[in-house]
Amino acid sequence: MTWRRVAPWVILVTLLLAIFIDLPRKTLGLDWLPSNILGRDVKTVLGLDLQGGLRVTLAVQAKAGQTITSDQVETARNIIERRVGGIGVSEPQVRTETGGDGQQRIVVEVPGISNEAQVRTLVGSTGQLQFLDPKGQTLTVNQDIRTQIAAGQIGVLFDGGQIDPGSVQPDSQNGELGVTFTLSSSASDIWCRFTTANVNNPGPISLDGLVITTPTINGAICGGRTIITVGTGAQAQTEQLNLYNTLRFGALPVSLSEQGIERVAPTLGADFLAQALAAGAVGLLLVLIFMISYYRMPGVLAALALVFYTLTSYAVFRVIGVTLTLAGVAAFILSIGMAVDANILIFERMKEEIRAGKTLGPAIEAGFNRAWTSILDSNVSSLLVASWLYWQGTTVVRGFALVLIIGVLISMFSAVTVTRTMLRYVVRTDWGRRLSLYHVER
Repeated sequence: MTWRRVAPWVILVTLLLAIFIDLPRKTLGLDWLPSNILGRDVKTVLGLDLQGGLRVTLAVQAKAGQTITSDQVETARNIIERRVGGIGVSEPQVRTETGGDGQQRIVVEVPGISNEAQVRTLVGSTGQLQFLDPKGQTLTVNQDIRTQIAAGQIGVLFDGGQIDPGSVQPDSQNGELGVTFTLSSSASDIWCRFTTANVNNPGPISLDGLVITTPTINGAICGGRTIITVGTGAQAQTEQLNLYNTLRFGALPVSLSEQGIERVAPTLGADFLAQALAAGAVGLLLVLIFMISYYRMPGVLAALALVFYTLTSYAVFRVIGVTLTLAGVAAFILSIGMAVDANILIFERMKEEIRAGKTLGPAIEAGFNRAWTSILDSNVSSLLVASWLYWQGTTVVRGFALVLIIGVLISMFSAVTVTRTMLRYVVRTDWGRRLSLYHVER
């Protein structure tokens, strides 16, 4: 079966699926429709500038005997950004700044999150994990044991530096959630000897001087592979995620003290979003009017392809969880313009072929084939630049680049495949072969 026969069905199925994903279920009273697709909760994710969130300000402080460098501050910023991204936050904004008093700060802005305690724990923790020898003492979760460690009343077997970061994975054991990881050979030997001698006794673990878990040692743990269980239920899921991110993304190279946490109102707000959508709709309408009035029948088909592009792009944004910020909206509008540009190249080529004496059917095929090289070159150039921005850019720039990449790929499909398929069907009809419908005369 050739692609020419399969293409209409691919287009139809894609369009129906996009409409299903884009349906505003609450607005239309369609809450009974499933909202989980491909294992993801389909929703429109808005950035901090459109929906607000939390802002945490952290002061950078030197550890004992340490001189803070700009590289250490930047490393801490990167670690915090990855931690926040690890809890499912799209496009967190983490930046460094220096106050008038010379104090260096890290400012964390998290869109769409209202759990202050979770954010505080995640961004403020240095991630100093210690495996403890309680020396017969009974320890409880959240107990501060820093003084006892300093006095030698509690022993430290080894710290989190002995964990392979790449081995840290969420896991479960006997129905309890946990985090599993692999230790270095030296730590594995220590852990093996300790667990062998302390079967049925607790093996406490602390994070930043606070006991986070006191699991019972059910048997000797030799070989380096260990799982820390945190319990069951919704609270355990949060603890598991925080522990995973803290271990996976390492300890901060500097100490941080919280200077303040506040709720951030949308910097642009719902009014701006409505205005942006209205402006986008007007712009799209003007483009459609121009295409239809100048290119006539091909313009009508290009307008339909543009509607297909818009619905499909928005569906992809919802499925993969693209965060729509002002930069993302700008990238989306830019990609719409690129989709129209491809259609214009195709139609002008097609008109040239008709003027050269070709009949309508061969002229359409030749127009698409000869315009394809120019379309491919321009779009590949855009994709290369957008890919570089995504690789090297900050979170906001990466959001812009991701929307642009998606838009360019879908615009190529809509401009070439969708428009071409519809034109092929039109020229099979008697009325569709009239040259007056294509704004061209021989």
